[in-house]
Amino acid sequence: MTKWEYFDRMVLFSETEDGMVSGLDSWINGAGADGWELVSSVPLIAPNKDGVAYGTIGVHMVFKRPSATPTEA
Repeated sequence: MTKWEYFDRMVLFSETEDGMVSGLDSWINGAGADGWELVSSVPLIAPNKDGVAYGTIGVHMVFKRPSATPTEA
């Protein structure tokens, strides 16, 4: 049975003239090169002053890759 290791990352978007950007381009390619696979992403929704959701401000992501520790038989 494969053992997995996990990590998570929360990213808040930045507002630019071109709209909201994550700045993840180079980082996420590096994570992929290190064997990390995205298994889940959840948008981070900000509430307005009345507690009503008004927009996505970021994302929470969970990654996994096979553990370097051998599996037990």
